[in-house]
Amino acid sequence: MPVTTVVQVRLRMTPTTYHPTHSRTLPPPDQVITTEAKNILLRHIYQRTEEKDLRPKRAATENLIPEHGCKQPRASPY
Repeated sequence: MPVTTVVQVRLRMTPTTYHPTHSRTLPPPDQVITTEAKNILLRHIYQRTEEKDLRPKRAATENLIPEHGCKQPRASPY
């Protein structure tokens, strides 16, 4: 079995577990906390969409064509 396949199988078989950094709130030894990556991604997308919807849009300038005209049309060769 190639190494990547062994790692992939092990990741599918072994659930993600919580390892506390302190001993104040130790979970029960048989407790397993899992999260689906798809749910996290969807939540992130929805939050970003809501943030964008709440931002006010900039007002358009009164004169959309600049006076000095950076872009000039080419002279017709005909």
